Amino acid sequence: MPEHEVVIVGAGLAGLSAGIEVIERGHIPFLLEAADAVGGRVRTDEVDGFLLDRGFQILLTAYPEARRLLDYEALDLTAFAPGAMVHLGDALHAVGDPFRRPADLFATARAPIGSLLDKARILDLRRRVRGCPVEELFLRPDITARARLEQLGFSPTIIERFFRPLFAGITLDRDLAGSSRQLEFVFRMLADGEAAVPAAGMGRISEQLAARLPPDSIRLATTVTEISADRVATADGESISAGTVILATDVTTAARLADVDDPGWNGVTSVWFSAPEPPTDSTAILLDGDGRGPAVDVAVMSNISPRYAPPGRALVVASALSFGDDVTEQVQAQLRGWFGAMVDGWDVLRTDRIPRAQPRSTPGYDPAPPVRLPSGVFIAGDHRHDASINGALASGRRTARGAVSALTR
Repeated sequence: MPEHEVVIVGAGLAGLSAGIEVIERGHIPFLLEAADAVGGRVRTDEVDGFLLDRGFQILLTAYPEARRLLDYEALDLTAFAPGAMVHLGDALHAVGDPFRRPADLFATARAPIGSLLDKARILDLRRRVRGCPVEELFLRPDITARARLEQLGFSPTIIERFFRPLFAGITLDRDLAGSSRQLEFVFRMLADGEAAVPAAGMGRISEQLAARLPPDSIRLATTVTEISADRVATADGESISAGTVILATDVTTAARLADVDDPGWNGVTSVWFSAPEPPTDSTAILLDGDGRGPAVDVAVMSNISPRYAPPGRALVVASALSFGDDVTEQVQAQLRGWFGAMVDGWDVLRTDRIPRAQPRSTPGYDPAPPVRLPSGVFIAGDHRHDASINGALASGRRTARGAVSALTR
């Protein structure tokens, strides 16, 4: 008899989702995680009384898998204002969602991000992506995100001033060279729900999922070095037998352990600042419409949730798609241009360089590849569905269904 029915390698979102599905199907999972806590890339640290996520992250509340798995009320979600504030020249311009906040219509119409025809085409794009089941978005012909926007008639001005910084912040794809399916899916999620964070940090998502598993079903600080269909080996020399094995690591680790293709990564550097006061009272995400960078977006997290900062302080995060030694200083100079001399009084809490933030989704990628590899190992992760929280959760559930079916056969 194997030591465990289902061994899951990795306790990030995909592994936790797989573990929950295994339990719901009447079996017991055993998760092995190399890090010192669950969550993978979705974790939160406390630093000097501030809550710092592992890079700036958001939850799109319309994600189908998140709605199915997460208790939003218990997470105490706090939402960003719909739309964004776009920095152009020496000012921030409101680009709102008139469907949710009709009062934003006039300011949005005046915002210098593109022509009135461009803004009408945003409404048409909203109609297009909401006019079918979500699953069908991943079956549409796939080209680059930029080519899709051009195909829909958007001008270079609105692509550069609005879409580029918006999706550079969400998909970490500055050049809009990724999948148009991904762009349309994200735009659908933005239209259907809110961008939010748990009041106590994004790590609460991982913790909530882990709490649904038996306490003794997760072993931390355990690096797996080899896997097969019915056994895993760890760095300390242990061999663990299993009825079936699910590999739920990031794609680069999966490529090393199971010889799957690694599409590469989109990375990000997030610089966290402690400020005496917020530079704006806006609860919207601030976008770099100028395109001068290096930061593509900025958020005042303490405006979204006061719990992100101690009393009397503000927490500001700026995300850049570069990794040089001087990126922190470059971001500070950029924000000084936005907010003036007050930035000189900000303290850098931490700079998160995350070269492996999201696996790349190039045009033509398969959003539903087989869950079982030729070796017999089952595999899950955001690289097996779409590069998002939703993709990780969906892949974990889908793979666990296949693993349990094989186990019972």
